[in-house]
Amino acid sequence: MKLKYIEEKNTVISELTAVGVSHEQAEVVADCFATADEYGVTSHGINMLQAHVDKVKRGGYNLSASLVIVRETAAFAVVDGDNGFGPVSATYCMKMAVERAKEVGVFQVFSKNNNTVGPAFYYPLKAAEEGCIGILFSNSPAQMAPFGGKEKLLGTNPFSAVIPVPGGDPIIIDMATSVVAKSKFKQYKEAGKPLPDGWALDENGKPTNDPDEGMKGLVLPMAGFKGYGIAMLIDLISGLVSGAAYLNNVGRFYSVDNKGMNVGFCCIAIDPKVVMGEEYDTAMSEYVQIVRNSEPSDDGPICIPGDDRLAFYKKEE
Repeated sequence: MKLKYIEEKNTVISELTAVGVSHEQAEVVADCFATADEYGVTSHGINMLQAHVDKVKRGGYNLSASLVIVRETAAFAVVDGDNGFGPVSATYCMKMAVERAKEVGVFQVFSKNNNTVGPAFYYPLKAAEEGCIGILFSNSPAQMAPFGGKEKLLGTNPFSAVIPVPGGDPIIIDMATSVVAKSKFKQYKEAGKPLPDGWALDENGKPTNDPDEGMKGLVLPMAGFKGYGIAMLIDLISGLVSGAAYLNNVGRFYSVDNKGMNVGFCCIAIDPKVVMGEEYDTAMSEYVQIVRNSEPSDDGPICIPGDDRLAFYKKEE
């Protein structure tokens, strides 16, 4: 285990327990943040610690949250997060999905009344470590307009999937449905750089390269109309269907009203060996080998989703 990971995890636990968070909850959040940094997702790692501490101090979290299964069938469950820490609820839900998928092949858990889950890839990664394909959809506070509009209605609603590859590195797909996470605007401002074309609209719905105007305005969806459609799909599945808030009713993380964000998410676990059988190992290894060995363009080498994250992780080691 890496020293930096241990140090970061201990720091998060210390800071959160100091403001009244239980050690059990703090440990889950700490592992989430430290893992994000291990994989180079620093925007969702320990850099967010102070913001969470501040949210605790102003009463934005229910520190005695009780995760309750409010509906359950052989195919799915719905969990009420009770306005607790998002990573605690999402970890619980993905663990449940994995345990049930190992029995029935596929299981999904919807959850409502949550706060932000942080790095979306963290939860599917945990599923992959157990031999399952993990998938997470989550909605988020409105930062995008409907295609052709200028009113903030849709979040940058992230999606992540991690697929285990026997004897090799997992495939990691992790993205917001915007062209870029809006947190990037702040990074460009701090670096004194303009935003690239096609990233942002100002408050009047006009294209802008000014990070300040972009932060006050809108981030654009990835792939134009297609990204807009995917963002809407995720909002419907994770928000509306789960019974959580949706569209611009999702609360803001930095809000001072302490009403909770009521973020919705959906965790899906697939045990490929239950669904497909033992031949999954051979088929998956061959799949990756075919892609890796395909003919590269002049811009090669061939990449697989997650290569950048895994390269950072191994470099840190």
